[in-house]
Amino acid sequence: MPSPRHDALNRLIRDHLDLPIRLLREVGGIQLPSDAPLWVGPGDLRDRISREMHADTVVFGGPPQDRWFSAIVEVETEMSEQKLRQTVEAAEMLRLETRKPVYVMFITPDPCAERFTRKVEIRSGCLTIIMQPVIVGPDRIPVLTDSQQMAADLLTTALSVMAHGHLPEVAQAFIKLLTDLPDDDAASLFGYTIDMAAPQARRLLEETVTTYIPEHSSWAQSLYRKGQAAGREEGREEGRAEGEAASVLAVLRFRGIDIPPARHMQITTCTDLALLEIWLRRALEATHIDELFDDASGSEPRS
Repeated sequence: MPSPRHDALNRLIRDHLDLPIRLLREVGGIQLPSDAPLWVGPGDLRDRISREMHADTVVFGGPPQDRWFSAIVEVETEMSEQKLRQTVEAAEMLRLETRKPVYVMFITPDPCAERFTRKVEIRSGCLTIIMQPVIVGPDRIPVLTDSQQMAADLLTTALSVMAHGHLPEVAQAFIKLLTDLPDDDAASLFGYTIDMAAPQARRLLEETVTTYIPEHSSWAQSLYRKGQAAGREEGREEGRAEGEAASVLAVLRFRGIDIPPARHMQITTCTDLALLEIWLRRALEATHIDELFDDASGSEPRS
């Protein structure tokens, strides 16, 4: 099952399709049309003998009826030879389908990512398929330690915190940036980055927030409102529940409260909107995860 970190980075990519295209240009040195309309294609790829592979995100460039190029964007916590070879096959499936150029990029916090920056070759009889992936690892992501630098490029900031958020100077600059942004923008950016960050970086970010941000900051209220809005935009009960659950988790992380896996599952699988609303209100004042559930869900009190 994909991790929250994996899903958060994929959301960032899908919400900002210019980001992977920009990275292909800047990191991979690939010349792509600057005026191409961008849209997300299906990630389920099939070949002519009905094998199926899934790509994290497929970005199509150009009009739907005549695509100019395609880009497969994979999010990997840890790079591997097996994943590289699988992606060669996925890229070939996409090339057969579109008959247009295909590019492959991996975005990863793996500190060993650079050793995978090379051609990947698959031989089969007289055929040879060669892929030159673009690997965007920590060494290719700038270390941003100044909040003004961060403000100039929020997408690069999100990647920088993902890759380098374990450094105190990065975490402090990021929190300073958030205090200067409008509440809704700050809540949105914080939500992306806290989920994308590695455990060590997440702890440091949460500690830094606790140190530098007032406990009753308008941030928390903004996170609360965003959860409600996400549910309303979905227009379905399931969507509203997902929005409320996401808001509960965001507020807890903002307050630096540890979320054990069992509690995380309890929140994300809950479909009772009234109960989620109770948890969300309690999260604004809680100091421990169990304070959400006492007298509300029948859970046992903390020891």
